[in-house]
Amino acid sequence: MITVGAARQPFASLFGEYRSYGTLFLFLTIRDLKLRFRQTAIGVAWAIVQPLMPMLIFAAIFATVLRPGTGNIPYPIFVLSGLAPWAFFANAVTIASGAFIANYSLLNKVYFPRAILPIASVAACIFDWLISTVFLICVMLWQGFHPLASWLLLPAPILAGILLAMAVGLAAASLIVMYRDLKHLFPFLVQIWMYVTPVIYPASLIPKRAQWAAGFNPMTGVVEAYRWCLFGEGADLHSIELSFVSLILFVTAALLVFQHLESDLAERA
Repeated sequence: MITVGAARQPFASLFGEYRSYGTLFLFLTIRDLKLRFRQTAIGVAWAIVQPLMPMLIFAAIFATVLRPGTGNIPYPIFVLSGLAPWAFFANAVTIASGAFIANYSLLNKVYFPRAILPIASVAACIFDWLISTVFLICVMLWQGFHPLASWLLLPAPILAGILLAMAVGLAAASLIVMYRDLKHLFPFLVQIWMYVTPVIYPASLIPKRAQWAAGFNPMTGVVEAYRWCLFGEGADLHSIELSFVSLILFVTAALLVFQHLESDLAERA
């Protein structure tokens, strides 16, 4: 449960309160989406460029140095399939982490459920993932891949990734209000997180003795499940199962952090 002022509300009452602010959530999401693409030269094409440029770099370097085995999947497409969910996650949690500080005047002027701010920031980034997914599927078709029934399951890892980004963004935004130096550390932690997630390398490259630990990284499950839906092969189902358990734990921990700090957000932002 989440505190509102000094009182605690039952879950049903709390859910009803957030639902009643749906118009505000929609307004904030559209506002953040417009701000992201305002005065940009290529507009929404950034949703494709963001995963595409790192893909070209990683493909040029790692394909010749590491030569990772990706089965029937060309390495550039393999990397792109990992960067699509990761670019969404990294952008979403980074933007959401500053939501309370960026909207401090709004926090102090009017009451509304505070979690709406970072959640709306994440929602504004969903468009990027959808566009990059469509682009990736077009590239796959162009490269000779055939449509698979597993494509119909793509909403599952996408929704899991969105839920994780909202949880991490909410917890980070709450902690950064209390400890401002975390805003400098957080992007660095996100960067490290990418390298411990099988984004640019297959999970099979992880040493056997460490693969169980990789399963406790919730983004491992999101990326691996997303790839499996696209290609129908190559995923470690055990790691996916462990990752989705850890995702539930991450979400629970994020809600507890927010619950503990919510009453101080307006004063400290």
